[in-house]
Amino acid sequence: MTTDPKAMAATEATKPLSGPEMLERAMQGFQAFEQGNYENARAIFQDLADRDQAEGYYRTALGAVALAVDDLDGALAHLDEALRLNPQDNAALVNRGEVHLRLGNILQGAKDFARAVELDPEDKDPLTARARVLAAAALQSAEEAQRDSGGGTEG
Repeated sequence: MTTDPKAMAATEATKPLSGPEMLERAMQGFQAFEQGNYENARAIFQDLADRDQAEGYYRTALGAVALAVDDLDGALAHLDEALRLNPQDNAALVNRGEVHLRLGNILQGAKDFARAVELDPEDKDPLTARARVLAAAALQSAEEAQRDSGGGTEG
């Protein structure tokens, strides 16, 4: 039996997976991501996304993998799809906000961070703290850009 995730995905593609098997695969993908094995994580989450196209988590994970390897366009596409499937996905919002910041789309990034903070007013999700920090950075960048362009007002 092979342990190569691409080979496993190819041979298992015809066999349906149960809910617990899907969860186990997702946990394997998350562990691969945490270990920096992004290609393995991508293969696992792509297989899961292909199997269950209605589950936004797999798209969020694919977006996080793409972001980790600086594939900003790919990350944006996956995260947009994740948010289409689940508009209240805090991880997708924060990651998409970061993608927007890195692409120079400061206002779009700030909107995603603001939405993430709005969805977690009690700061229960650790991503909300990250969203607050990135929102502050986006605001500072926007203010600096406005000053640099001469768009500031003096009073």
